[in-house]
Parts: sequence; structure tokens; C-alpha cells
Amino acid sequence: MLCGTAHAQSLKDLFLKMPQEVCPVLSEYNRLEIVDNQKNNKTMQTRNLFRTFSKMEELTDDYAHLVISKNSEKEMKILKKNDGTPIIMVISTIFCDDTPDSSVAFYSTDWEPLRTLDYYTLPAIDNFRRVTIDKTTNQLTVTTTNAPFIVRTDGKNTPIEPMTLTNTFRWSVADNRFILND
Repeated sequence: MLCGTAHAQSLKDLFLKMPQEVCPVLSEYNRLEIVDNQKNNKTMQTRNLFRTFSKMEELTDDYAHLVISKNSEKEMKILKKNDGTPIIMVISTIFCDDTPDSSVAFYSTDWEPLRTLDYYTLPAIDNFRRVTIDKTTNQLTVTTTNAPFIVRTDGKNTPIEPMTLTNTFRWSVADNRFILND
């Protein structure tokens, strides 16, 4: 008898089936070694394809935090759509001078890419950059805040304080351009 019963897959199972394109540095063997190390109560690390170590900080049935290198990491979380269908969210982060730059992607449990904008709404441009011009003084003020892009999924880390920068420029008639005020 054929039946299409779907059983709940843990993130451990999905991690083992993850295509190498999602994390090119880890081979199938590397992923198996990480899970095997967890089963044997060992440190969940492996020598990756760059011949450095990657370490799984946390691996549960619905969450994984993988440190790929000192400058990159991935977080994976199983989410449920409104109809109960599970999907996988993957947040990939690269660190440049301790400043994180993250991207988010969504996949089916068969690791088929899903359209990100169906699951994530981008913040309005005004939420992170505001430009104002004072017409009486001809000053241009640009305020930039990185707050909309700070996302922490594991709940352990202290939230990073948003960085806000404000620069004011004045119009120089002689130079025919805006100049940063001192």
C-alpha cells in the first residue's frame, strides 16, 4: 500500500540531506561527522573543505547554529507556515571587521529554494536612512541607522545596539556641491 504520509523531519535529518550548494565548505562527510560527534557527546566540529575547522554551536530538532569560520556562520530554523507546512529559514552571516552582514533564504524540506519575499518583508527605506534638507540654511542632513537589519534568532546573544550616524552638509556656492560640516 502506497501512502503519502509525511513525518516530521528534524533539523538534524535535514542538515544531513542539505545540498552542498547551501554550505559549499561542508561536504556530506563533514555534516555526517558533526552529527555523529553530537551522538557521541564530542565537540561538534569538523575540518571543512578549506582545511580549517567548522563547529556546530547548537543542533536541536528545529534549530542549528553553525560557525563555518571566524568570519562566517549559518543559522537554520524550521518554521511552520499558517497551514502547518514546515519550511527552513537559513541566515548566512559574514563578518567584516566585526560588523555582520546577513542574508536570509527559505527552503522547502526538500531543500528547494522558496521565494524569500513571500516570507520576509523588507523594511521601508525610511527605517534606516533619512535625508532632510533645511531650505533656510541649505543644509542637508543624512541619518543612517542599521537597526532594521539586526536579527538574532537564538535568543542567547545580547542585542547589538543599533548604530546611528548623522552627517550634516552645507551647500557651497563656490564649489557647487554639498560639503560636510565640521
